[in-house]
Amino acid sequence: MSDFIEDTIVEQVILITQHDGFKEWEAEQQLKGDGLVIINNSFVFRDVNTRKADEYVAFKILGAGNYNFPPEISSGPRINSDFKYLPANSQLPTTRSLRDAVAEGKKHLGELIFVLIGSIKDDLILTEKVVHAEFDEISWDPCLIEPVNVTPRWMEVRQVHDEDAIWESLVSYYNETGLTVPDGLREAVGVALDKLQQNAAADLTIPKAGESLSEGITEQIVAVLKEQMKQYEAALARLLVSPGDTAAQNEILRLAYNFADDATGYLRFIVSVCDLKPLVLWGTLFHHFNLSEAFRHLPWARSRNKPSMKNYIDTVSDARNSAFHNLFPFRKSLNVRLSNSALAGAELRIFSEHGKKKENVLSYRDKPLVDILTEFTRARERQVTPRFWKQNFEVMQRTIELFEATANFVKTLHQIRAEEQ
Repeated sequence: MSDFIEDTIVEQVILITQHDGFKEWEAEQQLKGDGLVIINNSFVFRDVNTRKADEYVAFKILGAGNYNFPPEISSGPRINSDFKYLPANSQLPTTRSLRDAVAEGKKHLGELIFVLIGSIKDDLILTEKVVHAEFDEISWDPCLIEPVNVTPRWMEVRQVHDEDAIWESLVSYYNETGLTVPDGLREAVGVALDKLQQNAAADLTIPKAGESLSEGITEQIVAVLKEQMKQYEAALARLLVSPGDTAAQNEILRLAYNFADDATGYLRFIVSVCDLKPLVLWGTLFHHFNLSEAFRHLPWARSRNKPSMKNYIDTVSDARNSAFHNLFPFRKSLNVRLSNSALAGAELRIFSEHGKKKENVLSYRDKPLVDILTEFTRARERQVTPRFWKQNFEVMQRTIELFEATANFVKTLHQIRAEEQ
């Protein structure tokens, strides 16, 4: 199985050399025999707290379009571009064989990376008291067969989000037993349901070595993203046919915003894993690069600089907020020119008691009105073309592919860990 890891990494590098992005870069270089090509270990510009590892996949050039595989792992020079070529007569970095690097990487995998393929066990039962004289408590049991079970002074529910359905079941119980629904019970039950939602929890189980793998957390995330992408594709098709289709536009804005907010959060986690455990990056290298290229080809990111997740999120957020949060017809900040009389009775308070710094304020007669007026804001106006939304569909595809590839590779590492123990 260790050979399988090496073969996977070799395959990832071959796929990169076949990509148009690499070929464009290669055409601008003067690659000569015995030179070294270093592949970056970070493509999408990150907003993470981890630092990328000082280990890069590299391979030697035998001639134009002819490369020496398997690649090696280099360390030393830090690079910012996707690829860096070092001719044979330059100071080449230290390298070691892929086999040795893989062996070393497996020793330092630890356990937490297998959270990526951990399974969720949603069987935790929560109970909350109902503050009411004629009712005691509600239990939330996700494994309950019936949606709601009611007994005297107590009930259990399978889900807590549909308060109306739960209340209807409770009312039916009182009607069937000939009892009167107590006053104030609905409000008390609603408060208890809110508390249950606040305490919602389930167990994420990291698979043990040799344990069979069920559907993991990444696969569940991918399933949701695929459904969202399917809806996005349908709305995009409508928008491209009818650019004035407001419903399709709003649907795209909603789905794109949810994707940018949630999927990029999980992407940050995967990037951090790859920083700390570079073996995971090597086994999914092509998918990281492919996603980076999808970001790069968004209309606003057409440059040689790294695609930025932050700029991507800001663009989608601004477009969405501009459409949904600009009810008032103001697209610029408004400056109100005040006369001296507007600040009548001005008084500045300083040197308030330590710990009460907020009492150091400038007060004047109409300050309460000013405080209200300064609460008004506007969303940044951002018009995004259909071409952006069309390319964004590829970003969604490549993100999902990266998530799937990461889960599959980590599963392989999990299997190998079991075999070698």
